[in-house]
Amino acid sequence: MAPETGLLNAVMTGVVTGSIVALGATGLALVYDIAEVPNFAHGDLLTLGAYAALLVNKPNTVPGLELLAPGAQQISIAGSGVLFALSAVGVLGTIYHLGGRDALYGHWWGIDVSERLALTVHIVVAGVIGAIVVLGTPSFGAALLFSVVLLGATVPLLESFIFRKFREKNIELALMLVVSLAVAFIVRFGIQTIFGGSIRFYSVETSVPFLGGEVDLTLAKFFDFFITSEGLFFTLQETRGGTSQQLLAASYGWIELGVILLSLITVAYVALDRRSPAAIIGPRLTAALSSIVIVIIGATAFWGGANGTVPETAFAATRIRISPLRVGIILLAIAMMGGLHYILQATTLGKTMRATSDNRELALVRGINTRRVMMSVWIIAGLFAAVGGIMLGFLFSSITINLGFNLLLPMFAGVILGGISVYGAILGSYVVGLAMEIGIFAIPGLSATYRIPVAFVVLLAVLLLKPEGIVGGS
Repeated sequence: MAPETGLLNAVMTGVVTGSIVALGATGLALVYDIAEVPNFAHGDLLTLGAYAALLVNKPNTVPGLELLAPGAQQISIAGSGVLFALSAVGVLGTIYHLGGRDALYGHWWGIDVSERLALTVHIVVAGVIGAIVVLGTPSFGAALLFSVVLLGATVPLLESFIFRKFREKNIELALMLVVSLAVAFIVRFGIQTIFGGSIRFYSVETSVPFLGGEVDLTLAKFFDFFITSEGLFFTLQETRGGTSQQLLAASYGWIELGVILLSLITVAYVALDRRSPAAIIGPRLTAALSSIVIVIIGATAFWGGANGTVPETAFAATRIRISPLRVGIILLAIAMMGGLHYILQATTLGKTMRATSDNRELALVRGINTRRVMMSVWIIAGLFAAVGGIMLGFLFSSITINLGFNLLLPMFAGVILGGISVYGAILGSYVVGLAMEIGIFAIPGLSATYRIPVAFVVLLAVLLLKPEGIVGGS
C-alpha cells in the first residue's frame, strides 16, 4: 500500500516555509525594533541578494559583466579582477560602516591592538574572501558568499543616507513607512533596470559526494509511516523518472517504542533535575553526557529496527515528502538564528543592541555608541536578507523581480504575530509558515493562492486574543 501525503507532510512543508520567512523576518524585526524603521523595502533586499549571486553564478547573464565572461559560466581574468575587487571592497566597506577609519584601524574590536596590525588583518581577510569568491566562481557557495558580502556593505547605506536623515528630523512613524516604500520601489525597479524583467535561474550542481556515492540535493525522498496493531513501520522511498525505489524499511514494536521513550525520559530527568546524583559533576558536563547518551539510544533504536517489512494493512498511513535541500534550508536557518542568539546574549554588541532597543537616549547618555549599533543592525539585516533571498530562489528554482516582495507580507505577519521582537519574529514566522501550509491542507478546495490570506486569518485570531503578540511584553 502507498500512503498519500497528509497533515505531517503539511507540517514539514510549513517548517521549511517558516524557515525562509524567519530568515527575512529576523532582519526586519531588528531594524524595526532598534532602528525604528518599518522597512517595506526589506522584501526587495531579499530580491537584491538573489540577483547579486548571479554575478558569480552566471556572470555572462549580467548586463555589462557579460563582456568579461567568455562562456555561460566562465569568467575572464579581467572579470575575476572585478569580482575580487567587489568582494574585498565589500568586506572593507562593511567594517567601515562600524566607525569609519577608526573601525578599519580596529577600534571596534573592543581590545587594545596596534592600528597597523588591525588594518593588516582587515586587508588580509578582505583579500582571502575575494580570493575564495574568484576561485569558487561559478559555484553556488561562492555566489552565496559574494551576495552576503555585497549586501553587508550596501544595505547599511540606506541607514547612512536615507533613514538616519529622516530620523534626525523626528518624523512620525507613518512618514517613515512612506519613505521605506519609496526605497522599496527604487530598489525593485533599479534591479529591473539592470537585469531586466525576465525570469532568471541559478545553475547549481545538485549532485554532491556523500559516503562514497552521490546525493541529489533536489531529488525528493518519501517517508511512509504505517501504524498497525503490532507497532510503527516506516519506509524510505526515492522516486526517479516515474519509478519508485525503496531505500529503507524499518519496524518498531509498541513495547520497544515504550522502552525507548522511558529511557529518554529517564536521561532527561537525570540531566535536568538538580537533585539527581548526576548533578554533582556539573550542569554542563551532565548536559553533554546526556546528549551523547540520547544520540546513542536513538542510533541504536534506529538501526535495531532496520531491515523491516512493509505491512499489508494499517490503521493509519501517511507520507512525508522531503529532500536534502529542504533539510539544508531548515538547518541553515537554525544555524543563523543560533549565531544571532549568541551575538545578542553573549557579546558586548548584543548587550548594547538590547540597551539601545530599550531606550536609545539613555543608552547614548551611558556612553554607548548608538550609531555603531545602528549600523551593526543594518549589516546583520543585510546578511540575513542575502541568505534568505538566495535560498528562496534556489528552493523555487527561479528568480523574479517580485521574489522578495511576495514574501514581504508573511514576514511582517511573523514580526507582528511574534510581538515585534527578534525572538518573537522567529516564533511568529514559523507559526505563519505552518498556518500557510496546514491551512491549505485542512480546508478542501483551497489552492496555493490562498496561503497568505490563511496566514493573516491566523494573525488576526491571535492578535484578538493577545494584542501584544505571542511574546509581546515578555
